[in-house]
Amino acid sequence: MSKDERQDRNSAVTQVSAKFSELWRSIRHDGTRERPAEEQNDLIDQLRNALDRKVSHFSAIRPTWIADSFAVEGIAHESDTTLLLKLRHRDLGSLHALKTVPPASADDAALLQRLREEAQIGLALRHPCLVETSALLRLPDGRPGLLQPWLPLSLASQTIARPITLQDAVVVLRRVLEGLNAMHMQGYVHCDVTPANILLQEDGVASSRLGDFGIALEIGQKHRQRGMAFAASAGFAAPEQMQGAAANPNQDIFSVGRLALRLIATMEAHATEKLSHFARACCLDDPASRPQSAMDALQLL
Repeated sequence: MSKDERQDRNSAVTQVSAKFSELWRSIRHDGTRERPAEEQNDLIDQLRNALDRKVSHFSAIRPTWIADSFAVEGIAHESDTTLLLKLRHRDLGSLHALKTVPPASADDAALLQRLREEAQIGLALRHPCLVETSALLRLPDGRPGLLQPWLPLSLASQTIARPITLQDAVVVLRRVLEGLNAMHMQGYVHCDVTPANILLQEDGVASSRLGDFGIALEIGQKHRQRGMAFAASAGFAAPEQMQGAAANPNQDIFSVGRLALRLIATMEAHATEKLSHFARACCLDDPASRPQSAMDALQLL
């Protein structure tokens, strides 16, 4: 850096410092009167908002703001029916996920209604083994969005990347069953327990959570009552669920059995006979022969 450039930089720093001191005096005092702390904080919030808008105006990539608090950092997942956005809180810097519908489906009344119903279920469930919905927000174009914790990994992606240990498999199954027990106690059946719907932090399975309540039902309800001709994941759904039977908690138990078999197949070592027995018992075709509750399955595990 040349001498002239250093002088220009120092001059700019001096000017900014003087302007900042003047601004700070204006925030703290109204003439000779010192403003109350609440009034000062309100002015600081307004200044922060103004700076955010100015940065967005001059930035080459202008962030989209949701609820005036969350900046959209990118798209985490997109399908024909689901759009998952990665958000960052403007003040806290914390990461969040927002589940909505793709822009092309913004006028799909049935899809929007299912998203609102999913929000209703997510807002009612509070358990450390479930992905909770913090709020139902509205995007700038009017689409609804479910605000959820940011969980960047799925069990499906992890088991593909590397074998799972016996200990980790048992931790996952226990947490899934504990989350299902909380759901069943609230009167809901998940209906879609698969590795893709078990979400993780980067620190491993100890914080794994069961999420995605998009096809969850109240006990005794059928998917066609919610406008869905068919809703199930082949290979994990119970036979009676595949045939359109009313939702029953032991259908989730069947899915847990299938999940256990999938984990056993990807283990780096042989599973214990106890775990193999658990998997077979949970996914028996006859619903009456399976463990009848998540707590029964936990006892068996």
